Amino acid sequence: MAGEVNEGVVGDTAKLMMHRLIVRMVRRDPSLVERAKIAHARQADQFVDWPFVREWEELLALPTKELASRLVSRDREMVRLRNSSPFYLAEGVDFGGYDARVRLRRAARRIVERGLATDQHATPRGP
Repeated sequence: MAGEVNEGVVGDTAKLMMHRLIVRMVRRDPSLVERAKIAHARQADQFVDWPFVREWEELLALPTKELASRLVSRDREMVRLRNSSPFYLAEGVDFGGYDARVRLRRAARRIVERGLATDQHATPRGP
């Protein structure tokens, strides 16, 4: 059915929103990156040989400004990597309880729905 909301897209949008909030936190407190590195080390022990481990090591080694830019990038690589973000597990990162997460998910859904509505009203272009 045309216009149906893809739950995967809603989840990706919610993760992007969370990483935008994380970037704000990093700008206020750059030591959050060090705490993400600690969380990542725990992940690395658990997921030895998984590609995301090396990819996050490379990201976390970037200068803070460049890391912040990558965290909110919409490219496919970052959409995928946000699924395993060490920032979710870093000390000091808290998106609130269940109710806050539900609100975040609902906001992501509204964003996706607005995008679908805009796409449906767009005028098709000719060749």
